[in-house]
Parts: sequence; C-alpha cells; structure tokens
Amino acid sequence: MTAHILGRAAFLSGYETQDFAIYGAERRGAPVASFCRLDRTRILTRGYIFNPDAVIVLDPTIDGEAVLGGVKEKGLVLVNSEKPTSKFRGARFVDATRIALDTLGRPIPNVAILGGFLKLTRLFPMENLRKAVKTELGEAGHPEAVKGNIAACERCWSEVSR
Repeated sequence: MTAHILGRAAFLSGYETQDFAIYGAERRGAPVASFCRLDRTRILTRGYIFNPDAVIVLDPTIDGEAVLGGVKEKGLVLVNSEKPTSKFRGARFVDATRIALDTLGRPIPNVAILGGFLKLTRLFPMENLRKAVKTELGEAGHPEAVKGNIAACERCWSEVSR
C-alpha cells in the first residue's frame, strides 16, 4: 500500500509511475518489499529495482547491510525508528510507529512515513500526498483511516530528522 500511495501522489504531480510489491507468506506481519519508480518521462524498465535512489525501512530490526547493499552513493535512506542507529549509515530517522499510534491508535507506520519521505525529497506537494491517501484508503475500503493517516503523514513531515 505504501508504494501504491507514493505512486498515486507522484502521478497526481505529473510523474510517470510504477509500483509493485513482493510478498512472503500472505499474512499480516510477513516480510514485504515494495518498489516505486517515478520519472518525468515514460518508464520503459520493468522488474526489480537493484540500485534505488531512496529506501524506506519500516522495520529497523532488519539487516541494515542487506537493505543498503544496492542504494546509490548519494541515495536517501529513511528509517522508522525511535532513535538513530549506526546500523543504517547515513540514514534519516522518524518514529513513524509512535506517530501512527498517536494518530491512528494502531502501530501501522507504512503510510505515516511517507510524510517524512516527502519532506526529505520535496518530490511533490503535500496536498497530492493527502489526495493519494484519501483515494487509496477510500478505494481499499478504509475511509475511516483517511483522516488519521493524513495527520500521521503531516506529523512525520514535521518530526523527520534533518
């Protein structure tokens, strides 16, 4: 859902987009890797992204070296963590889980962290992220989660490390 919302917000901002996910066992809590390509020109490439410009890490307990292995030299790494850790060299941090608990009442940081990502990248206006959250969560049958997730995005924007 995170990559899909990011892709929708970028599309609303004039980007060409692709988003897709790789799932482990189809159950809540199973490992997931999601990818999103954004470009101002037509995207002809398909498949995995081995050398990303940016990585968002939702679970700070995963192997940092495995995550950072292909990130471009000046790539952005944003980690959902209550405190910075050297495990993710050069990363930025935001406690998206705490923010999600505060705004949603549930520890679901995947949409919230997009606010921090947007602040660090300045790829498009926050208004387009709000619209994407409203559209995607509404279409997925979660209209009650829209307001809280938008608030969580805005808080992550405010609280992301510099």
